[in-house]
Amino acid sequence: MYQILSAPSARSIASILLALLASQSMAAEVNWIDVQRDGGRVDVRSELVINAPLPAVYAALLEYDQFAQMGDTFADSRYVEPAADGAPRIYTRIEGCIWFFCKTIERTARLEVEPQRKILAIAEPERSDAALSIESWTLTAAGDSTVIEYRHEIDTGFWVPPLLGALIINRSVEKGTRKAASRIEDMAIASRTPTLAQN
Repeated sequence: MYQILSAPSARSIASILLALLASQSMAAEVNWIDVQRDGGRVDVRSELVINAPLPAVYAALLEYDQFAQMGDTFADSRYVEPAADGAPRIYTRIEGCIWFFCKTIERTARLEVEPQRKILAIAEPERSDAALSIESWTLTAAGDSTVIEYRHEIDTGFWVPPLLGALIINRSVEKGTRKAASRIEDMAIASRTPTLAQN
C-alpha cells in the first residue's frame, strides 16, 4: 500500500557540499537503459546501482528541494502546497534541447510512497505541460549498495524527426541518467551525516 508522506524540510546546500568534499565514494553504476518512443510519448526505464545504503538513497530521492542539483535538465524543483488529503506535491521545471529542438516542461505532481521501497510521482495534467507523466523509483537493498529501478512515462507532444530524434533522445537520456546516478549517490552519502539525517 502507498502511504502519504509529509514533505521533508529543506537541507543546507553548504552542508551537503562540505560532506561531499569529505566523502570518498565509488562511482555509481548504470546497469542498463531502455528508451521507447512513440510520437511525443517516451517511456524511459533504467537500472542503477548506488553505492550507499537504501535508507540514505531513499532520503536523497525525496529531497525535491534540491533535485535541481541532480542533473543539468532540472532548472527548478521544490515542494509546493500539499494536496487536500495531505499528500505532498512537487513542482519541477525541466529545460532541454534535442539537437536544435528546445522545450521547457513544467510539472506539478503528487507524491505517493511505499516507505523505503518505492516513490511515485504522478503529474496533475491541469497544472503540467505534459499530458502524461508518471515517474517511479523502486529501491532494493544489495548489501551496502542500493539498486534503483527507474521508470518515467511522459507525453509532452515534443515532436522531433523520427529517425534522428530517436538516436539523439537515447544519447541524451543515457548521458543524463549517468550524471543523475552519480549525483544521487553523492546526495545519499551526504545525507548520512548527523546534521542531514532524515527520519
